Amino acid sequence: MSQLIQTKHSKTSAPIKQGWLAQLDLGFAPIANKTRLTLNKSIGPLRVQRPFHPELTAPDCCHVYLLHPPGGLVAGDKLLMNVECFEGSKVVLTTPASGKLYRSNLARQQQSQQQRFHVQNNSSLEWLPPETIVFNGAQGRLDSHFMLQGNAQLIAWEITCLGRKASEEDFDNGELLQSIKVYREQRPLLIENTRIHNAITANNPAALAGKHVYACMLATVDQLSEAEQKQLLEDLRQQLSCPEIGATLVRGLIILRYLGDKAEIVRQQFEEAWAVIRPRTLGHVAVRPRIWNT
Repeated sequence: MSQLIQTKHSKTSAPIKQGWLAQLDLGFAPIANKTRLTLNKSIGPLRVQRPFHPELTAPDCCHVYLLHPPGGLVAGDKLLMNVECFEGSKVVLTTPASGKLYRSNLARQQQSQQQRFHVQNNSSLEWLPPETIVFNGAQGRLDSHFMLQGNAQLIAWEITCLGRKASEEDFDNGELLQSIKVYREQRPLLIENTRIHNAITANNPAALAGKHVYACMLATVDQLSEAEQKQLLEDLRQQLSCPEIGATLVRGLIILRYLGDKAEIVRQQFEEAWAVIRPRTLGHVAVRPRIWNT
């Protein structure tokens, strides 16, 4: 049961909640012609389902689903995830449902999720989670850091929904700190820090112009020739039908960005982009994780 601790200096004497601390350490390595889950250490309510290998064209690729039984983060909760993809491994990670940052308390305690991915030479990681919903009044922090070695390859996306538009709930009270960082051999390819504070203000460019959903998709393409990179970028621009999505090529990364109000649309568009990118960078057709069909 959560423990309540009274603060001495809080003006409102709001109770401080001792939230859940959950940590998950995963390791993947190629064994007997397949990528295997070689490390699975968890503390608290953070688990994985049994890994499996559903791809016919890439039978060595390991699919794993991350599970967080509480379904979301409340005040004081902290999730830590460390993933190590050892040399030669091929990994697809996703979750069965959207993440949630619920309303915090009067003490405005932070709810945080920190993810560290180490991808060694000659390995690949695909991080493809559903959207994260940030409830009004949340005090969230989301950090995703990707460290690549050698010719390691990455495809990843993150979709963030502020408030719950279907329930007519705006995000007009709260804060979200979010960072996405990608390094190759300690050289930064992307460092992005975002601070959203009471964001939903109609037509305010500094507050996402009143939009509720923003998203980013990344793919390493520096292993391709310059001509191949430019052709892939052009093909993506022609393939994607959503005018709210922009595509750029920066330091060997193709970056897709979305700003709008439809999480289901950007999710569909990112899947279509994945189907274009994956065969050219990883050499295999995109195979949807089975959990997405439930």
